[in-house]
Parts: sequence; structure tokens; C-alpha cells
Amino acid sequence: MKKSRLSMAVLSAAAALSGVPAVNAAIIDEVEFHGYFRAGFFASKENDFKKADIGGQKEQLGRLGLESDNDGNFGFTTITNIGDDQQLRINIGVGDTEFDDLIGFVEMDGLTRSGTLWGGKRKLGEENYIFMTDFFYTDLEGIGAGIQDFEVGDGFLDLAYISSERNISLDGDYDDFIERASKDPNVISQQNERYVTDAERNSLYENQNNPMHTFHLSYTLGALTLQGNYKYMPDNWDLTGKEWAEDGYDVTAIYHMLNFFGLKGNAFSYAILQAGEGLGSGNLLGGTITDYASLRPGSLTQGYKINDVRAFGNGAPFFGDPYYRITLREEDATSARALLWGGYTNSSGIGFFPSLQAQYNDEGTNNEGDDGSYNYWVSIMMRNIFPVVDNFIVQTEVGYYENVQSGGHWHQSKFTVAPTFVLSDGLSTAEIRFTATYLPLSWTTGEQGGGNAVPLKDDIVFGIQADAYW
Repeated sequence: MKKSRLSMAVLSAAAALSGVPAVNAAIIDEVEFHGYFRAGFFASKENDFKKADIGGQKEQLGRLGLESDNDGNFGFTTITNIGDDQQLRINIGVGDTEFDDLIGFVEMDGLTRSGTLWGGKRKLGEENYIFMTDFFYTDLEGIGAGIQDFEVGDGFLDLAYISSERNISLDGDYDDFIERASKDPNVISQQNERYVTDAERNSLYENQNNPMHTFHLSYTLGALTLQGNYKYMPDNWDLTGKEWAEDGYDVTAIYHMLNFFGLKGNAFSYAILQAGEGLGSGNLLGGTITDYASLRPGSLTQGYKINDVRAFGNGAPFFGDPYYRITLREEDATSARALLWGGYTNSSGIGFFPSLQAQYNDEGTNNEGDDGSYNYWVSIMMRNIFPVVDNFIVQTEVGYYENVQSGGHWHQSKFTVAPTFVLSDGLSTAEIRFTATYLPLSWTTGEQGGGNAVPLKDDIVFGIQADAYW
């Protein structure tokens, strides 16, 4: 298809400004198409084989047989070589974003001594990910700019600025919310139980979706990567008028081994340590404000992960809403996280993929000057892969976690078997899985919480799922 005269004129003008011949600027050398999707149906035995909702925290138990939420994303990248030492890559796609469904950013090579300049809306560090649990231990996403892979000494430096924000709806009756929230000590303190004027109400509403400014620095030297994030959020108030931390930081160390913790062969492993304070603690440890960061395991005070109004009544949307509570961190709140994970495949093709994860959260000092609460969680899981015949495997997965909050504790476990058809060329992979998962105390059978909540029971969840990435 021929380009219009207008588009050619724009290209020619841009080329003239950059000193590049227009004929070269109009040529796209390569187009890449890549993406991911999963789609499945899961039925709960204890609910007469009705459709099963999410049965447990997959980031702690393992994702196999628990991902009843369908998901997907895709993107295109156009690659244009400009001269001998410059390249322009334009990336655009949909899915996996917290603002709307559009991803768009540009990358420019050859404008600096080394590295890649970028700007736009994107996610950084997608490789910092445990595939068995779908756990991104860094989750840096938003609108910004930066430089990647800039050579410094024997290593590579990344610098970035990212803006992210809560995107919560403020529909509903404010006074009704204040009345409900006053019953939750995690949401409103006694000194905030007061009449709110119209002017104060409008100010609180206007400040709910303020941006959080994140300044990111990372350096990779061989197998070791060190990262740091400083975060600032102006007027970080909740809807009761309480002021939370306006800044914070977190640091991450990642060590990548080409063996399974010393065991050589077809293997790999990672050791990760993370710590943060203020806006770098809790669910924001290693991340910006995203839907994913709101829902992943973090601090147990930052929202009800199921967000089930049956358990908490009409107060649920704010009483324990993780999207609302993502930035509600005390200035001196601190968190630490440790993860060990990897994989080993023996000569018979049998694969072992374990993950051990833990996070501790000190909630800091509250408005009354009292020491805040503490909470922590520990999880362990293992996925095994057993080849049967060409393109057919049987996968199994077991997982267990323990949650502790100010002395109280609860736990959950799961056991999954998944006969799987798989086809792969090494770059693109597709699977069709049939899953059976035994869930002691499954979320599919009742509610967590007080009041008239129905107690949880054991359940078996059956599923069919297609999963592909390319």
C-alpha cells in the first residue's frame, strides 16, 4: 500500500530535522508481533460444579489449576535501522496495564555512547518473574523515560523516571463510607472520626489519584543485579483525612546462577533479597502503583485480596479494597522479602521447579504514637514435569503458605495434577491443560472474615485451560 503524500511529507520533515535522508526514514526493516494469553474454565465440586472463582493465592501456592481469571496481552514492535549506528523501535500493544489497556513506548539506539533511550508507557524488569507462581517481584510500570544498558565499567546501568497513580472510582455516598470505615481500625483512627466539611471532602476526593513519582536506578555486573527506587507522592491522604507516607524507598539484590544452587547440569536458580520503607514497603516493595502490585502478596493490612462483599458487606469496596489501600503506608513502615527459586531437569527429562518465598512487614507508628502491628507470610511450592510421550506431559504442583498477623495466623495448601499437551519451537509455546486441584479450605466454598461469613471447606476444582506465548 502506498503512503499518503501527507505522511511522506511528515517523514521528510522529521528526516530533515534529524539529518537523516527521507528515503531511509520511511523504511521499516522489521515488524515483530508477540503476546500472551490464557483462557480456561474451572468448576467447583463443592458448589455443584458451578463456575469456580479464584480458589487461593496463586503467587504463594503456585498458579497451576488456580488461574480462573482469563488474561492476555499482545504488542507490535516496528524496527527501523537509520544509518549504520542508529535504530528506532516503536512498541505498541494492549493489556497488562493499570491505567487503560494501551502500552506505547519508543526506544532509540545510537543517540548516546551506549545503551538505549526510551520514553512512553511501559513495564520495566519483566524478567524479574517466577513463572510457576506468576509472581513479579519487581513491578515497575507507568509513564516515564530512561536509559537502559548503559555501559559503566564492566557492567550495565539503567536509569528511569516512572509516574504511576491509583485509579479508584469515588462513586457513592461519602458519609456512608465514613460510618463504615470507622469500624475498621486499619482504615480510620479515632482522632479522624469527626465531621468532614464539604471543602475538606472535595479536597480529599481530588487527592485520591495523585501521581507517585518513582526514580529508578539499576546496575548489573555479571550474575548480580542491584536496584534502588525512590518514591514521592504528594498529599497521600485517604478518604478520612489521614495523612500517610509521602515518600519511601526500596532496594533489591538479584543473583542469577547457571546451576541449581550448586547442582550443575540443565539447571538455573535465583536468590533475591528486597527491603523498603514508607512507600517502598508492603505491597509497594519493588513496585509502582499497579493493579498487580495491589493484589500480589505483600502486607496483610493492605486490603482483602478476594474483595468479596459477601464477607464484609457493603463496606467491602473501601473497607478492604487493595486498590484503594496500595499507598496507605506509614512513614516508618518497613518490609523485607526473600525469594529462592529455580529449576533442574534430569537426563530423563523430569523437571523440578521449586520456589521458597517470605515477606515480613512492620507497619510502623500510627497516629496515636503507638507501635503499629506486624505481619508476615511464608510460602513454599514445587512444580514437577514428567514427560510421557512426544508433546504430552503430566505436570504436578503442590504449595503451602502460612500467614501471621499480630499473633493470629492461618494457612492454605493445594495439590494439582495437570495432564498437558504442549507444542513449542523454543520461541513460541502453547499448552492445553486438564487440571484437577485439591484445595483444603478453598476460597471457592465460603468467605474469610468475621460476622456471618460462611466457613471455608475443602474443595476439588476441575479445569480446562489453554495457555500460549509467542
